[in-house]
Amino acid sequence: MNAMLLLVQKLSCDVEEQIVAEVSLALEKPEAYVEKFKDRLDERGIDSPIDQLAWISLVDALLEHDLAFEIDWKESGLYLCDVVDELLDRKKMACIRWEDFEDGEFDELPTSQYLNEISKRLSEKGISLACLDIESDCYVLITVPSTDIDEIKELAQIAGYRILESF
Repeated sequence: MNAMLLLVQKLSCDVEEQIVAEVSLALEKPEAYVEKFKDRLDERGIDSPIDQLAWISLVDALLEHDLAFEIDWKESGLYLCDVVDELLDRKKMACIRWEDFEDGEFDELPTSQYLNEISKRLSEKGISLACLDIESDCYVLITVPSTDIDEIKELAQIAGYRILESF
């Protein structure tokens, strides 16, 4: 099995079959994938097969199944904590208490620094916050067990893509 499909297995939780089907279609029949997911791809300005189609198909499938969350580069504040809570809840991972973030100490931080502070808090619970790099001005966030992050990053690299842990 190629690195991309192994990555799908690692990230797809309880919807592996559906996500494998989408990514496989993008890999094997890119024109058919573009036709089938025309509306989804239109939002990204994609109207024909591109080199990164399999990666985009993985990102969009994870988003569709609430296993990833795409945020703008300039989001901040407790909204980011809410996003992470949704990702943790979807994967039935440990709940995090965000009291330190409610006192305003982090409110003026740029998104990247705020995400790094969230990441530090998650690492205390054995959870990694990471970003699927789609070479855009947004962050596609995922949460994974810290024990899996190195393998996940390596699989992405072998497949020709990047998963980042620092923002």
